Amino acid sequence: MNSEFEDKIQSKSDAVRSDAFLAKRKFDSEKDAFDDLSTADDEYYPELAELRHEIKLMMALFSESKFDDIIHLISNPTRLMGLNFIIGFFRGLGFSLALLIILLIILASISDTSFLGL
Repeated sequence: MNSEFEDKIQSKSDAVRSDAFLAKRKFDSEKDAFDDLSTADDEYYPELAELRHEIKLMMALFSESKFDDIIHLISNPTRLMGLNFIIGFFRGLGFSLALLIILLIILASISDTSFLGL
């Protein structure tokens, strides 16, 4: 059944972010360490064991996707606005430099053709 599950995931790989695949691999590699946390209650409550498994998988996904960094950035609006301002400044600077280079190329090509008598 596991290989069937892997085949289904691979067929949908374009819809799933690569971070999720990395988190799944990390979770699978550290699964043995997580399984040590189980208690004797798992025999009596299989739902509890399944819930623990799902929580552990979500913890691995959140740690790989840098979810806490995103929440920290969103919770500080002045830092978010400052970061967006700096990014916007550099985008505008890049756009201005690209326009300047294109204009210089056009002016250089016009001035070269005028000297050739065309």
